Amino acid sequence: MFGLGFTEILLIAVLALLFIGPDKLPDTMKTIARTLGKLKRMLDDTKSTIEQELRVDELRQEVMQYRAELDKAKSDLSAFKNVANKEIESVKKSAQIESFKPTDINDDKLFDDLFEEAESDFDKLEAEKEEFKNKTKNLAKEAQIHLKELNKPNLNEEPKKEKTGFKHLDREDV
Repeated sequence: MFGLGFTEILLIAVLALLFIGPDKLPDTMKTIARTLGKLKRMLDDTKSTIEQELRVDELRQEVMQYRAELDKAKSDLSAFKNVANKEIESVKKSAQIESFKPTDINDDKLFDDLFEEAESDFDKLEAEKEEFKNKTKNLAKEAQIHLKELNKPNLNEEPKKEKTGFKHLDREDV
């Protein structure tokens, strides 16, 4: 305790007994113990408040990171949508060419192969579009979870009770 040995503590106790007196010594010890307990509680409260603030800052940074990822996913989705729309338009334009008729093709198999290839490319684009939508939804859900965690106070912590070593000082009203 503060680098004091048994003899130093005994000397302080004897001096306190002489200067304060035996009738005021118990009251003085109670006052000192209460003051030290209050001081320790204040320091613990300050320490926990600082730790909570640091945690909130970390969570804010994490939320900002998720927001940036969501914005990037949104822009990627827009770019994908633009590419898909261009592909659809080009397919529509190629289907609307008047000079191109199935009867002009000598081989109906070639027409069928081209049509199946266009259909499979379109199906691939649709599958990629759905996959991208699912990824975006998952990112949005994760961001919402982290935002909820930011606003959620930690109610599981119970206030700490200090043991002073004196039974009459370990009461709740101290």
